[in-house]
Amino acid sequence: MTIAVFKSYPLENDLEMAALILAGLPAVVLRRVGAFLGLRPAMVGSIVNINQKTLERRLKAHARLKPDESERVARLMRIISLATAVLESEEHAREWLKRPLRELGGQTPLQVAATEPGAREVERVLGRIEHGIFA
Repeated sequence: MTIAVFKSYPLENDLEMAALILAGLPAVVLRRVGAFLGLRPAMVGSIVNINQKTLERRLKAHARLKPDESERVARLMRIISLATAVLESEEHAREWLKRPLRELGGQTPLQVAATEPGAREVERVLGRIEHGIFA
């Protein structure tokens, strides 16, 4: 399920990811996420609730994110990887993640995935797509 841009992160191994998250993911991972989505790092920061000035400081200093920030970024990476696997294309995943969906109350998957319960709902929608079940 892990896509090339996130290959250095064991997204499918919760125990290993937990250790990485506690240590803090490098802030530069937001650049990778942004590059994949076609968004500036600041926009990705707003999706995962990291203040723009804080993000800029961390990127400039090559610093690590705090564990709570890392957890939110890892959640987004997991959703991106799952969408890519289910939709069988990075381009389709990118488009789908940014498209408002009726199933998500008119919000985009990226907006809804900003919280853990929202991310679980995005995963459920992807599961329905994967199994050919449409609402």
